[in-house]
Amino acid sequence: MGQITPIGNSWCPFNPAKYRLGNSLNTAERAALASSHRRSKILRMDPAPDLIRPLTDIAAASGCSKKIVGLVMAGLLREMHLSGQPCWCWSQERWQTLCLEVSIGRPLMTDFAWHMGGLHEPLSLPDIRKPALYACAIFGQTFYYQELHRLTDTLTSLGYASGSQKEHLSGLLATLMIMNRDPRLETFKPELLWKAQNSIDNATSRYVGRVSHGLAALGIISAPMRMRNYTKWYEKPVEGIDPAWVHWCRRWRETSVLRPRSRENQYSFILRCGLWLAREHPLVREPADWTLEICASFIAAVGRLNVDELQLGTERGVRKSVRSGEPMMPHSRAGIIYALRRFMIDYENWGWGRLHFSPARHLSTPDTALFRRGVNPWVIDDPVWLKLIWASLNLRQEDLLTEIHYPLAMLQAMAVIWTHAGLRKNELLRLTTGCITPQADEIVKDDGSVIPPGTLCYLRIPAGKTSKAYVKPVAAVVKKYVDIWLAERPTEQAMLADERTSEKVRFLFQYRGKPSCSAIINRTLIPMLCARAGVPVEDSGGTITSHRGRASAVTALASVPQGMSLYELMQWTGHSTPQSTMHYLRIRPTQLAASFVKADRVAHMISVLIDHDPEAASLTGAATYYDLGDSYCTNPFWSSCQHRMACIGCDFNLLKQSARGLVLESKVSVRRYLEEVPLTPDERAIVEQDAEKIEQALKRLPLKPEE
Repeated sequence: MGQITPIGNSWCPFNPAKYRLGNSLNTAERAALASSHRRSKILRMDPAPDLIRPLTDIAAASGCSKKIVGLVMAGLLREMHLSGQPCWCWSQERWQTLCLEVSIGRPLMTDFAWHMGGLHEPLSLPDIRKPALYACAIFGQTFYYQELHRLTDTLTSLGYASGSQKEHLSGLLATLMIMNRDPRLETFKPELLWKAQNSIDNATSRYVGRVSHGLAALGIISAPMRMRNYTKWYEKPVEGIDPAWVHWCRRWRETSVLRPRSRENQYSFILRCGLWLAREHPLVREPADWTLEICASFIAAVGRLNVDELQLGTERGVRKSVRSGEPMMPHSRAGIIYALRRFMIDYENWGWGRLHFSPARHLSTPDTALFRRGVNPWVIDDPVWLKLIWASLNLRQEDLLTEIHYPLAMLQAMAVIWTHAGLRKNELLRLTTGCITPQADEIVKDDGSVIPPGTLCYLRIPAGKTSKAYVKPVAAVVKKYVDIWLAERPTEQAMLADERTSEKVRFLFQYRGKPSCSAIINRTLIPMLCARAGVPVEDSGGTITSHRGRASAVTALASVPQGMSLYELMQWTGHSTPQSTMHYLRIRPTQLAASFVKADRVAHMISVLIDHDPEAASLTGAATYYDLGDSYCTNPFWSSCQHRMACIGCDFNLLKQSARGLVLESKVSVRRYLEEVPLTPDERAIVEQDAEKIEQALKRLPLKPEE
């Protein structure tokens, strides 16, 4: 007896106490039910007699037509005559039989069975095609549509298309009301949504998550629900691992405060260590049993591991990698050692036991090629990166891919931030609606010049993996496109919990009541920008990703003339140490080539002393002395001399330790210059033939300087 009848826009529970419900039919009622003529006369009585007054009230709230009401109630009166009992005394089995037998007006018959017979599982009846008809009959047509409009209007304000909402949600909402036995949206709980998700067909269950977004926007539940086919991480199988080692691994997973994905990855790694222990050291059952020798043996084993060699699999079965059997990549080897090292450090720090070694020292990652992580990411090629920046500022509606349902303004704001702010993917997607502020005051630089207001803006970055929340300056164009998106962004969206800080925030890129998925930049935004720019999604460094864009933005700021210093870049990127920033800095190949040419030219230059004293001049001009290290060459054509590598045995050679050489260095009129020396193909042969002349020169060198 849970009838809730509409009164205006509210309800009150069905109250059997206000009706006179006897346990049997009296003499007058038996006589009135004896013939069809008399039964039809009962239906026309006003006010309704006590025998049918509960039924007429229920029928009036159902919204069914008078014809349907008359047919169904006539059948009920006939059944009362045959059974000799009032309908509220019938069993649930009798009501269910009536619901199955009736062909016209089944929703109304189900309504009567719900309220008078306690039959609260109408959806279990066969051939239930339109649950909305049953919900309207049971809970009242007026209130059902009132709640449906509340939900669909809220979803429309979140950004869902208004045309298809009633079509997709009318049956689902009716099902939820019936399962809940209460039509009020305020009574819906997450448990109800999960129950519906697992019990109704796939075509309808896909919209349960949408209902949760509407309920969250209305403030009925705290946050939208991830309506997937799983509720937790799949448990890893532990066959072949000592139970004691499994116990410590699971205890670490339950205690660790790492993010779920990181925690599960490291949990998987330390379980794999258990497989190795069972194979190589079966007596080692827990961390306290490890020794220095076992640590060394484990690191050596990891250095020889192949892909899938220590495979756990999942409950869905073991999945083999496409590289199965090949040597493991260096970053994977380093990841296994890091996971074990962290596990051992936590084991001791949390007071679970004492170790016989130092994890930081004896489980450190070897600095060899087998374990050395590659420095990633590679910057995007300059021509491609510049075209992507242009594309982000010039997106059009026709550039949206066919499967994209996000608004153009949202994607363009996201693209401009990606190309101009140098953010991590996680930081970009966790920006809030109040993250950007304009430059209100002028900025005076060190040289006295002034940056006028509006030249740039300030972007507030949420707390990340290496820094607290901070503010960074970015180009003013970022604010322009963020403001355009904020003007279109649906406002009636519930605040969501930030997965890192657990704070309730309004995400900038929140749409349809939920945050953007983590793959939107790599799978949606970048392919769209590449198509707009007319470039492939790969360049010389591989596939273009969100993190490569961050590296390109940072490198651009460091590579321009008078660019940002390393410390300034560290602050701008949110790094905690300069070493992290160095991973993002790349000297462009063109810049490196220009520097090499310049350095290579200088490497082929030689120091030349020119005596500007007129008395020392010769017919060829000012006296020239080429600095050869221990001696000078007085030949003015030394740079083109074919025998310049044999200078020691030449008559033009002047030793520095000689009196003339010392006087030359002390003359005021002598200036030192650089002259480029072109190398000849015979240089190596000349060097090889100089050994004998060098020995002769050493004999000529006096032991003491000349007086």
